[in-house]
Amino acid sequence: MDVLLLVAGGVVVFLASVLGGVTGFGFALVCTPLLLLTGFALPDVVIVNLTISGVARLFAVARLRSFVNRRRAGWLVLGCVPGLLLGLLLRDAVDDAVLKVGAGSVAVAVAAYLLFRPPAPRAADAGPPPRLQSGVAGLLGGFLGMTTSLNGPPPVILLSRQRAEPREFIADMAVYLICCNGIALALIAMSGGLELDRLGPLLAWWLPGALVGNTVGLAYGSRLPVDLFRRLTLILVMLTGLATVVTTLAGR
Repeated sequence: MDVLLLVAGGVVVFLASVLGGVTGFGFALVCTPLLLLTGFALPDVVIVNLTISGVARLFAVARLRSFVNRRRAGWLVLGCVPGLLLGLLLRDAVDDAVLKVGAGSVAVAVAAYLLFRPPAPRAADAGPPPRLQSGVAGLLGGFLGMTTSLNGPPPVILLSRQRAEPREFIADMAVYLICCNGIALALIAMSGGLELDRLGPLLAWWLPGALVGNTVGLAYGSRLPVDLFRRLTLILVMLTGLATVVTTLAGR
C-alpha cells in the first residue's frame, strides 16, 4: 500500500477518534466520507470503522459504566441484530457507488438534523425510554452499520430526541457500538468477508493512534467549548459527506 495513503488514513482516523471521544458519536460520520475520499474501498472502510470504533468505545464504557441506561442500551443492541442480518444479505447485492452515495447522504442528513434541531433540556419528569423506539433505532443502525459502517445516526437521533444527559448519551452509545460492531464483524467473518491479511496492517498502523485520539477526546472534551466544537464538527461532516456524494456521482 502507498505510504502516503497509509499516513493520510491514519491522520483521518486519529482526528475522527478525538471527535468520537469528545462527543460519544461522530467517528464514523467523519471517518467514512474522508476515507472514501482518500481512496479506500467501501468494504475496507466498513471493517476498519467497525473495529476501531468498537475498541475505542471500551474506554468510554469503563469510565461511564454507572451512567448506562440498561433498558435503552439493551433494546438498541437487540434491535441491531435483525438490521445487521438484513444488511449482510444486501451488502453484496448493491453497487458500491450506491452505498457510497447513501453513506454520504446519511452523513449530511444526520449532521444537518443535529445542527438545526439541537436537543432541548431534558424534562425533570421524563419517563423511561420507550422500548419500540430504541429497538427501531437499533434495527436501522444495524442495517446502516453493515452496509456503510454508519450505525450511529439512528441511535444518535433517538438519544437527542429523548434528551439524554451527556454522560448517559456517551455511555449508551458506547454499549451499543461495542455490541453492534462486534456482532457485525462476526457476521462478516462468518461470511468470508474479513480479509485480515490485507486489513490487518491497516488496523495495526491505525488502531494505536485511534486509541490515543479517543483518550484525548475523553480527557479534554469537557474543557472545550462544546457547543462551538459541536457546530464546527457537524459542518465538517456535512461538507465531507457532500463531497463524497459529488465525487462518486462525478466518477460514474
